[in-house]
Amino acid sequence: MTTSKATQTVLFSLIYYFVYTDVALSPFYPQFFEKVFGITDLEYTAFYIFIARFTVVIAVPILGILSKYFEVKHLLYIGQWISVGMLVGMAGAQNVQQFLWCTVLLLIGKSSFFLIYPLLIALNGEKKRSTVVGIYHTTFHGAIILGTLSGAWFINLEDPLLLFYGWAVVEATLWFICCISLRKLPSRKKIVAKKTSVQSGGKQFRFLVAIGLVIFAFHVANNMIRPYFTTFTITDFNLSLLESSILFLIPSLMALIAYPTIRKFCSPDKLSFVFAFALGILAISLTLQGMTNSLLVLCIGRAFYGFFLAIAQSTLELYLFQKSSNQLNVNYTIASSFQNAGLLVAPLLASTSVVTYNLAAPLVVAGAICLLTFFVACLTILKDRKTPIQKDVAKEVV
Repeated sequence: MTTSKATQTVLFSLIYYFVYTDVALSPFYPQFFEKVFGITDLEYTAFYIFIARFTVVIAVPILGILSKYFEVKHLLYIGQWISVGMLVGMAGAQNVQQFLWCTVLLLIGKSSFFLIYPLLIALNGEKKRSTVVGIYHTTFHGAIILGTLSGAWFINLEDPLLLFYGWAVVEATLWFICCISLRKLPSRKKIVAKKTSVQSGGKQFRFLVAIGLVIFAFHVANNMIRPYFTTFTITDFNLSLLESSILFLIPSLMALIAYPTIRKFCSPDKLSFVFAFALGILAISLTLQGMTNSLLVLCIGRAFYGFFLAIAQSTLELYLFQKSSNQLNVNYTIASSFQNAGLLVAPLLASTSVVTYNLAAPLVVAGAICLLTFFVACLTILKDRKTPIQKDVAKEVV
């Protein structure tokens, strides 16, 4: 299936905006809640992120089911208008409880954006899969870079809540652009499976559980380091907020550099080796960041971490897509549930490690989880290192 470059540009732009707004304040939540609502307890940051992630864990699978019966673009339009209303509500929140409830409803609307990535994979076909994944991660990390730099400025605004009015205007504008550019987008398909090619339900279930556990652990490790990282570098290395923000986004800068490597080395026959190698480097670099007292070593660790994080995540997603050609949307939705469950647990584990030990503890614990993920992957999804590319197993009727 193919579609115009203009349509795909709009879809990638939506992903960029989604990630940008998600990460702009996330490294600065402790400072945000203290400035806006006078909350100094670091555990409230973990609670807020927990509620936000739990909402996504519930909402994404529901939207995945709805995408079987409704056009993805229509679900997206509804989500955009929910987002507009809730962004206005967040801007006018009088207390932290109102802000939290508006966040929950906002994320229900925003969960429709999770349907864009598998749609892009389906639109481009198998031959362009690694290219789409590479562009996705370039877009993803580019948004993190701009979002983090913007967040450092947003948090210094006299009234940061006014920011949400601006995002509401942007959301409404994007809805208008989508209505024009996505009119002829073929997003819902009728699948007629070939009986000789369909995997057994039991085999498919075991695969989803195995890769789901790997995805869960992977995202726990790589997201538990986020909530307290700026606080950690400001406290332990005496950095300014801006310097801490730059250090925070080094991995995203390195992820952009990793794009050519992803296209060159992430071929189907190399996915297992590349993922295992990248995961090992992640474990080492995270542990190094948490244990060093040298700012230079911390910077080097961040650089290696970012480069191999992009490679590891890309190979994991390519492996999922490779194994899901007959039910891409369903498998991706299930995988996203495991991912968001990881995002749900990550801030709680981060908070516990900070309270129990210190601000550097999330990095060391994350390194240990990456090592554990390596062993789990080797015993499950990486056992068959020469997994062939599955042939198309479904006939698509638009």
